[in-house]
Amino acid sequence: MKYLLFVFCFVTLISCGGDDDQMVQEPEEACSTEIVPTFSITMRDASTNALLEDVSITVMDQSFTVVLPEVSPGVYEGPDEREGSYTLRIEKDNYQTIITGQINPLTDECGLITEVLSYELEEL
Repeated sequence: MKYLLFVFCFVTLISCGGDDDQMVQEPEEACSTEIVPTFSITMRDASTNALLEDVSITVMDQSFTVVLPEVSPGVYEGPDEREGSYTLRIEKDNYQTIITGQINPLTDECGLITEVLSYELEEL
C-alpha cells in the first residue's frame, strides 16, 4: 500500500511540473492609428519664463516648408507625421531669431515619434 501511495505521489509531481521552463509570451501592443505631429514646440520668454504666443516657427527641409500653428498658448505643433531632416526658423517681433541645426525626428515600428522641443527667446 505504501508503495502504491509513493507511485501515485511521484506521478502527480511529475505531471504538475511540465511547462515551468517555457516563457509566457505576452501579446504585442498594436500600433495606434492616431496621427501625431512631427514637432511639438513650447516657446517661452527667456527672462520671465512666460509662454510666448504669436511666434512664427517655420519648419523647412529640402522640398518642404510650413509655418506651425499655435495649438494652445505658447505651444506649436505640426506637420502631421512627416519624416525628414528639418531646420527650424523661430521668429517673434522684438525678440531674437533662432535658426536651428538639422533635426531628424525618430521613428519606431509604429511610425514617427513626436519631437518635443522647448525654446526660450530673448527680448531685444
